Amino acid sequence: MRPLAPPSTTTTSTTTSATSSTSPSTAMPAALRAGALAAVGTWSVVVLPALIGWVAAPESSVGWFSAVSVASSVWFLGHGQSVGAGPVAISMTPLLLLLVFVLIAYRFARRLAATERLRVGATDWSRVAQCVVPGFVIGYGLVSAVFALFTLGGPATPGVAAVVGSLLVPLAALGFVMLRPDDETAPAFVRTWFRRGPTWLPTVWRTGWRGAGVLLALGFVVVVVRLVASWSAVADIQDQYGANLGAIAIIALAQVALLGNAATWALSFLAGPGFQVALGSTISAGAAQPGLLPLVPVLGALPQASDYPATMYAVVLAPVLVGVWLGRRVDAELEFFGNVRARLSATAVAALVAVAVVVVLTALGNGAVGVDRLSAVGAHLWSFAAALTAEVVGGALLFTGVLVLRDRRAEQREREHQSGVATQAGADAETSAPDAD
Repeated sequence: MRPLAPPSTTTTSTTTSATSSTSPSTAMPAALRAGALAAVGTWSVVVLPALIGWVAAPESSVGWFSAVSVASSVWFLGHGQSVGAGPVAISMTPLLLLLVFVLIAYRFARRLAATERLRVGATDWSRVAQCVVPGFVIGYGLVSAVFALFTLGGPATPGVAAVVGSLLVPLAALGFVMLRPDDETAPAFVRTWFRRGPTWLPTVWRTGWRGAGVLLALGFVVVVVRLVASWSAVADIQDQYGANLGAIAIIALAQVALLGNAATWALSFLAGPGFQVALGSTISAGAAQPGLLPLVPVLGALPQASDYPATMYAVVLAPVLVGVWLGRRVDAELEFFGNVRARLSATAVAALVAVAVVVVLTALGNGAVGVDRLSAVGAHLWSFAAALTAEVVGGALLFTGVLVLRDRRAEQREREHQSGVATQAGADAETSAPDAD
């Protein structure tokens, strides 16, 4: 019989095996693969319709690789990068396309995080996550570099720094997966970052993002209502194209991708400053001067040139009401135990987070779609940011201020009531004292 190995030998072997299986470096191949697959998944969203459109246009004289090249340029455009076609520069990011890209990358990143956390356990997940994040981003960037090569020789090419800029999508996806301060599945270092701030910060962070979603949904509702009301004008412009079914489908998809941009324009209209669809044009709560517009069907929903009455500025109450909603959410989810300063600070931060998200998306959605008059399209960014901040933050603080005053009056009434009860009890005691004698 062979002698049994010493216990120390077995323990050392087990410890070494466990350490290697939970080492951050072991997660790198999986992270690289997930990032690369996420990039391919987003690319397929634009390349498949491009190839279908090429097949559906038999009169086209260009090869299939030209369709792939154009789709790859659109892929970079959807990542917030500018694309140049000779002297023409296009830098307006289709926000709905960007949202689809982030959603696809988010699904890959979430699956990667869940798999790695299950593999290494909750204790080692924070350490391994610090390797998962760069691995996912690097994998995405490597495939992005390949897509940049596809655009060479095509009619439109991205800028020099487009590969680095395209990392916006995987970083945003990882942010949605990792930056969950009140979720136990988030890495420990994320929760530690948030705990360095006020105790209300995790809840306010989540509420602020919900507020941004409500603001964008409000703008989207305005766009849909306007499209329904002006559908005949939109259809008339579409009929002027005289294109076949495949081309019409591609044009329709391109316009759908821009509906997110239109939502930020509508929100800027509600905030007051308005937006422009060409240099020298403006559509705001005060007046509409669209000027000469390109022949794009969806632009048929824009209002005709006219001056609006002063009562139109009542539309600014819509962002204010969103601010009131944010203040109500903060008050419903947090208890401040009489700390008025913390209560007001939390409400203001939630509103600022919502405004910041919307303004960043609006900045991405602004840009050029051509030269001369089409070199600046979108909301008037700085005036929009100032107006939206004043309205949303003001509405949230107004609601919270009313609650603070109500609570203080209730406390004052309670103190007066208790004081009156005590006075009455003292008077009763003095009255009953002679009777006892």
